[in-house]
Amino acid sequence: MVSSYSKVDVLRGASVTAVAITTVVLLALLPRPGFRTSRLVLFAAVVALGWIGAFGAVRKQFWPTIVGSLGLFLLGFWQFTIGLVMLPTSAILLVTAFVVRDGSPGADTIDTGATRS
Repeated sequence: MVSSYSKVDVLRGASVTAVAITTVVLLALLPRPGFRTSRLVLFAAVVALGWIGAFGAVRKQFWPTIVGSLGLFLLGFWQFTIGLVMLPTSAILLVTAFVVRDGSPGADTIDTGATRS
């Protein structure tokens, strides 16, 4: 039997990975010189929106994924440095949201070539 993954499954994994990378980058940037409470609030909002989007992607729900994607997109323009990480994450969440919305279960599978015994 050949193992296969749907495009939705691949995008769901990519969404969670992108949000995890964004979280790690923001945690690394948080203690840099010039730390203020406003930076902590911004980073907390960004991380929360990212994980809301990842939750929607994992649960295959359109609206939480769109909220996370648009939130990251809008906050990505606030600071250029974190925008470099947030905008690609937002794009992945946006694509995932529309594939989840339009996708049917089991459609468009990707063959991995692996066999199960």
